[in-house]
Amino acid sequence: MTYLSRVRAIDNSIIQLEVEDNDKELLHVWCGHVRYNPKYGSRDTTADVWALELAPLTSLGSAVQAVGGRERERLSVAGGELVIHDCKDPQGARWAAWLGPWHMVHGMFYAPEWETKDIIDTFARVAWTDTPEGMTADAGQRFQLSMAMYTQTIAGVGSLLVEPKQTSSKRIPAWRGYETSAGEIWRDDDESNTHAQPLIMVTDTAVVTLSPWDAPRQDRPGVSVRSLGVAAEDAAATFLTKIKRLEWTA
Repeated sequence: MTYLSRVRAIDNSIIQLEVEDNDKELLHVWCGHVRYNPKYGSRDTTADVWALELAPLTSLGSAVQAVGGRERERLSVAGGELVIHDCKDPQGARWAAWLGPWHMVHGMFYAPEWETKDIIDTFARVAWTDTPEGMTADAGQRFQLSMAMYTQTIAGVGSLLVEPKQTSSKRIPAWRGYETSAGEIWRDDDESNTHAQPLIMVTDTAVVTLSPWDAPRQDRPGVSVRSLGVAAEDAAATFLTKIKRLEWTA
C-alpha cells in the first residue's frame, strides 16, 4: 500500500509525492515560495521582483506567533480577506496575508513600502484563486511567474524542496547518480554548508533537494523523533530511496 501526497502549484500544475503507507505519518503540509516580475521593463530590482509565501490556512496562527504579530488592520480584498500585523520579529516590519477558504498568501513588508495601499497593490498584482488542493494565480498581461518552489517537512528526516525540472536543469550534475525507483540521487557537495550535506534527487519532472535535520512531527513540535544512532544523512538517503514517485506535471 502507498500514500499519495499532492498539492496544486501556483501555475495550476500538480505536485505528487508517493510514499509507502507507513511513511505518511512523517509528512507535514505543503508550503510554497513564488516570485513574480514584470513582463516588460524589469530592472531586476527589489521593486520589480517580488516574492510571497504560500501555506495552508491552518498555518495562520503559527505564522502570527512566529512574527509576534499584533493585528493592525483587516479588510476585504479581491474576494478574500487581507490581514496586516505589526511585527516584533523582525522589529520594525509588517506581516500581511491574503486569506482564502483553504490557503493563504503571505509576506513581509518594510518601510517605506509598507502602508496599506502598498500591501494591497502587492497582493492585487495577480488574480488569486484558492482551491482545496492549493493556491493558484493568474498573472495576466503585466507580470510573469519567475520562480516557484514547494517544501514538505519530513519528520525525523529533514526539509524536502521541490522545483520544476524545466526551470532547474542547471542544477543537475553531469554524471550519473544513484538510481532509485523515483529518480537519481546525488550528494550536494556545497563546501559552504557546515551542517549535514543536502541530497539532490532528479525525477522525470522535478528537481528535489533534501536538507537533513531532525524535524519533529506536526503533532509534537520541538520533540525529536529520529531513532537513536541514525545519522541525519542516513535518514535522508533512506527516505529518498523509498520514494515511489515524485512528479511536477501540468
